[in-house]
Amino acid sequence: MKNNFLLIIGAMKCGTTSLFHYLAEHPQIAPAKNKEPHFFSYERNFAKGMSRYHSLWDWQPENSIAMEASTTYTMHPKYLNVAERIAGVKDANFRFIYVMRHPFTRIESHMRHLLSGGHQKTPEVIEEHLAFTEYARQLDIYVKLFGRDRIYLLLLEDLQKEPQTELRKICQFLEIDPDYKFQSLDVVMNSQKTLNLHPALRRIYEIPTIKSVAKLISPEIRQKLYKPLSRKKSYKVELSEADKTQILKRLQPDLIRLETEYNIDVHRKWGLPTTNSANLIQ
Repeated sequence: MKNNFLLIIGAMKCGTTSLFHYLAEHPQIAPAKNKEPHFFSYERNFAKGMSRYHSLWDWQPENSIAMEASTTYTMHPKYLNVAERIAGVKDANFRFIYVMRHPFTRIESHMRHLLSGGHQKTPEVIEEHLAFTEYARQLDIYVKLFGRDRIYLLLLEDLQKEPQTELRKICQFLEIDPDYKFQSLDVVMNSQKTLNLHPALRRIYEIPTIKSVAKLISPEIRQKLYKPLSRKKSYKVELSEADKTQILKRLQPDLIRLETEYNIDVHRKWGLPTTNSANLIQ
């Protein structure tokens, strides 16, 4: 019975699908058959029990860690008690990767995602965008239950710039072969160019039978198939200066904690102020 798990817990629209795709190459990692099972966040899934969770993987002799990537695990307060459910699993060893991205580009991508899926009607900043971008707040829940050493923090910008270097560090964190040479680093999953599907097509894709068949197709091929099905008109989302000011006012306490408690150089990496509130609202 497998008992070592890697959970890529978010954040949404921060490259978690690409990271899952890259790590799935590693022979010591068993990727979940469904990359994003939402097992611990959806009540109907969690109620099925851990035997159902274990069935998400085709375990091979060379595998030493089972991986999944459900961004709903760091969507507090939309989904509650997720980390507590994970912590309650007996005889299991969990490690986590949390991916972050410049707050503005994450929110723009999130907004585009909701608009293209028909879940948001107008391009405006809503509470969900802000709550899911409070990275320190989302991390606190897991640190309290699992400790800081069980969580690997990654910036999407670093993964994009030096993928082999970042993946080597992750392998060291996971205690698996860090010298493995990943081959598919040129594939960017779930980009706005390939996932601007009409809401009706998205609903068809969510039919269990259709989704099961789609999973038999390699991720690279699926991305190519999505493109001709995408709408020609894409949603262009760009935050206004007023939006950015509103966002920074809300996120400043979280950004300060991200820098002081989680050692993320917010100013150098993202060019955002953290300590001078006067600069924040100019």
